Amino acid sequence: MVVVVLAGAAVLLALGWRPGALGIPAPSDGDRPLTAQERRGEVLYNANCVSCHGANGHTWHHPDCELKQIVREGSDAMTDMMREMMAPPNAPRMQAFKDRLSDDEIDAVLAFIKTLWTPAQREVQAEVTSESCAG
Repeated sequence: MVVVVLAGAAVLLALGWRPGALGIPAPSDGDRPLTAQERRGEVLYNANCVSCHGANGHTWHHPDCELKQIVREGSDAMTDMMREMMAPPNAPRMQAFKDRLSDDEIDAVLAFIKTLWTPAQREVQAEVTSESCAG
């Protein structure tokens, strides 16, 4: 199941899918105020991530444990492969943030990023996380 979801997500992203495309609605809870953790994550995201990633929350197809590792450790073989398939030429590699962001700060950034996803994306990502991450 996880492989199918990831393969489907890769195809959609390669075709330039964004929320609202293909009839999938944009997040419906966009008027909901952010929690304290999400606001903290927004500040951290804007300070550390937005210059490379922009305002798009495209990471919904990765489980939480993988997202946390990528933020902590930077690019790995899987992210390099995805970058080769989808990123523009000369796109920067994901740098490691383990020396700059605590685990709580990484969790806050991920909480904020999830506010950029549609309810359907959050549901799929929660299922992928449940199937892929121990504990």
